[in-house]
Amino acid sequence: MPRHLGRAAGRRAAQGQWHFNEYADSRDDEDLLAAMRAADKTGLDSPVGWPVTFTSLLTARQAGTKLPVRSHYVSPHPGGRNGLCKFTHRLTDDVAWKLTGAGKQRPLSVAADKLGVVAMRAAGLLEHLADSGPAIPRDGSGSVVEVYPAFALIQWGLATKNSYKGPKDDAAAARAEIADGLANGLGLDLSDHVRDRCTRSDHDLDALISAVVARAAACGMTHLPTTDEEHALATVEGWIHLPRRDLPLTVVRDGTAP
Repeated sequence: MPRHLGRAAGRRAAQGQWHFNEYADSRDDEDLLAAMRAADKTGLDSPVGWPVTFTSLLTARQAGTKLPVRSHYVSPHPGGRNGLCKFTHRLTDDVAWKLTGAGKQRPLSVAADKLGVVAMRAAGLLEHLADSGPAIPRDGSGSVVEVYPAFALIQWGLATKNSYKGPKDDAAAARAEIADGLANGLGLDLSDHVRDRCTRSDHDLDALISAVVARAAACGMTHLPTTDEEHALATVEGWIHLPRRDLPLTVVRDGTAP
């Protein structure tokens, strides 16, 4: 069981006030699965698939056949950078990177980084989640959506100057700033316990962000695939649900887009 894991749940009271008061330390996958089954929508901070070009590379290498040509996604980044490599990144990684204008903050690679281990576990969770029913759609159209917390913060205007990742004091200060921004934007009732966990752990803060993105996705307030290629690959590679930049957190809170 990985040590670095956060799980948060949110609910809306009858008066319309949002509450995020549940943090739980999952002992095993069954704890996680129980929480996912109980939720209307789960935001999963993990890739749910691999680049199709990468899997083609592995298949060709295993079979001893001609390898696919190394290539990049065509459309350039707004900052003038080339598109991401198709061996290392999925189409949704490239789309999200360009949409946020993240620049040097490239998405982690599920094919060439430790993130691959996280994705393996996510694949197992989604398979077990579907044990008693149909497969969970990888494009987020079902009960689980793939999220990328750091990119969500950019969309909401809550990205901090210093990274919120890691144990350093400036990272803890950044986490406190982000938690305040979420609380103020959503009208969240953050208990001292929740606020403390968000400040102490970037994994717990990511869990809170993921829950908010799941709320946005459930309300139709995230970017969906638009082209035929995006729709086709999202069902295989997965799709990162980014909050719409034109919709403030107050709209996510109310659940109705103007």
